Amino acid sequence: MIGAYQQVFAVGGGGIGNEVLSARSLGQGAVGVAAQGEDLAAIYSNPAGLTNIKGVKASFGATWESIYGSYQSNAGNQTNTRLNDVAVPNAAIGGSSKDGKMGFGLALESPYGLETHWGKDSPLKYLATDSKLHMLFIDPAVAYRINPMFSIGAGADYVNVFNADLEKQLNVNNVNASLGAPTTTAPDGTSSLIGTGTNWGYHAGVLIEPNERHALGITYHSKIKLTVTGAANLTGLSGATAALFGGSSYSTSAYTDIFLPQNIQFGYAFKPTNKWTFEADAAWYDWYSSRDLNIRYNETNATRLAILTNSGAGNPTPYNWRDAWSFATGANYKYSDRLQLRGGFWYVPYAAPESTFSPAYNDLNRYGMAIGAGYDVTSNVTVDIAETVIFFGSRVINNNTGFTSTGDPTANPGGTFSDFANLLTANVTYKFR
Repeated sequence: MIGAYQQVFAVGGGGIGNEVLSARSLGQGAVGVAAQGEDLAAIYSNPAGLTNIKGVKASFGATWESIYGSYQSNAGNQTNTRLNDVAVPNAAIGGSSKDGKMGFGLALESPYGLETHWGKDSPLKYLATDSKLHMLFIDPAVAYRINPMFSIGAGADYVNVFNADLEKQLNVNNVNASLGAPTTTAPDGTSSLIGTGTNWGYHAGVLIEPNERHALGITYHSKIKLTVTGAANLTGLSGATAALFGGSSYSTSAYTDIFLPQNIQFGYAFKPTNKWTFEADAAWYDWYSSRDLNIRYNETNATRLAILTNSGAGNPTPYNWRDAWSFATGANYKYSDRLQLRGGFWYVPYAAPESTFSPAYNDLNRYGMAIGAGYDVTSNVTVDIAETVIFFGSRVINNNTGFTSTGDPTANPGGTFSDFANLLTANVTYKFR
């Protein structure tokens, strides 16, 4: 992909959100803005909570995501995505000073990303086949406890989009016809856009703890603009199209901008006893920043450029994504000195309106249910696991995105889109003496 958002992985604030930060957080329903103290996910979710981490810890883990999507056309024909298995890593080291005044941390995670695969013979093939957006965040953070009730924290976000790739089929017959050539039975070609990019952002948070039973957290994440540069490639060209592009394959440089949205996250934690912790979080995501897709090609020939920009549909292509609020709630129970049990629920609404919905990103409402556990194997080593099942609300879509991107009205994605995902997360944490 260069620039087109595809199917989300699972969690977050709609769009391409995928905030699978740790097994402890996911086991509690992806909460963690307020109830800090043991989880190094605080480095990203609310760095102010680093002052509550006792000593220094290092944690390594991953989330294994299995995603299954389907499309039923208005005529009743069923098409499924390939079962998509993706491993999303996380790692962190951090803690606090002996007096608890200062906190510090460094984390690696992937709070945004996607991957989806529709068949090259599916009715959606001219809109999307293989789509990937893989990125990593590297987050250094610091925190300071102003007084026993109030802590602040801030962090930098270095974002590396190391694998952006969008592929779809190209209707060579339609392109040949648009060039005035006779209608033929030429096989489809393939269009791919690939690229990479990096940039910096920042986040900051506060943690208010009026007493040991209550905690309030607020975190702000800045908008991050990523200029993704790479190449546009066409293969399998024939007839008039091959003559125009100088052969059966063609490549030119291209770039676009991806916007990761600014967002504000709120959390409240309640600890009625020393065994129980409850938390409820809400977050607002400014997805309107992703208002369009504007790919710029290194091509001066007007006819070639018209075909590259989706058969003359033009650039930029509007998204008109809406802002979204997500909600999460969860609980942690200390069953014993060594074992903790967790559970939670979260809801994330879609950000893409029907008018610009595309199977490339398959944006649907998401309902997640999670369970988890943490076990102290030794006094220094803790293992956390979590299982999350995500139910996606189906959407009935009837729009003309197929026509505007291919010139063929039969490519419009009219029908019902559904999805299902299963997440298994594990972390190993070592506590330094």
